[in-house]
Amino acid sequence: MTDDGARTLQIEEPGRVPWDAVILGWGPVLPFPLAAIWLWFGGPDVLRPAMHLWGAAIALFLSGVRRGLSFRMPGGWTWSQLAMFAWLFWAGFLALILPVGPAFALLSAIYASLAVLDPIAADRAEAPLWFRRLRPAQMGIAALGLAGLWWLS
Repeated sequence: MTDDGARTLQIEEPGRVPWDAVILGWGPVLPFPLAAIWLWFGGPDVLRPAMHLWGAAIALFLSGVRRGLSFRMPGGWTWSQLAMFAWLFWAGFLALILPVGPAFALLSAIYASLAVLDPIAADRAEAPLWFRRLRPAQMGIAALGLAGLWWLS
């Protein structure tokens, strides 16, 4: 620690996706395409509101993840991190209070934006390096599942 109470952190990030990120990353998003497929084949209607709440809850959680990442930036947060946090939080909140159909459309856009913007954030050192590999497929599958749920609503 320095005299002014500051400290220097040195980290090394893996380029490969850690095993826990595979489990904790894919586990929460796989219900979206699975629910869409199940509904396509006549699954119970309770899947719609359940996936609505689940999708909004994850979007709100991910807003906190993005805000938390910004706390450890050398030199402080960046505007793009704050913008992503705000987008995820307010869009997730709006999705929570919208009716199911419009909520699925918004949630699909939220997750599609993560598929595109998280790899960019990783390249800019605003998110873990392995987001570059995980997020396009993970969030792309979630977005497709949510689009399917929107279509089936």
